[in-house]
Amino acid sequence: MPQIVINFDDDDTMPDRLRERADEWGISTEAMIHRAINSFMGDYGLKSPPPGFEAKNLRELFQAHGVMKSDSK
Repeated sequence: MPQIVINFDDDDTMPDRLRERADEWGISTEAMIHRAINSFMGDYGLKSPPPGFEAKNLRELFQAHGVMKSDSK
């Protein structure tokens, strides 16, 4: 699983604020960070499926829109 590590200075309050906000929402800090990134990124880098495309399942739908990487064959 790919990881992106974020480091903060010792006197930075962001880690505490992230934890507090996640606690308010009743979610993990990691889930809160995912939501923030998704909100910031919006649809950047996503694509439209070809005309007439009909997904057989959610995985195909997500791959067609660029949300998930395509299966390599």
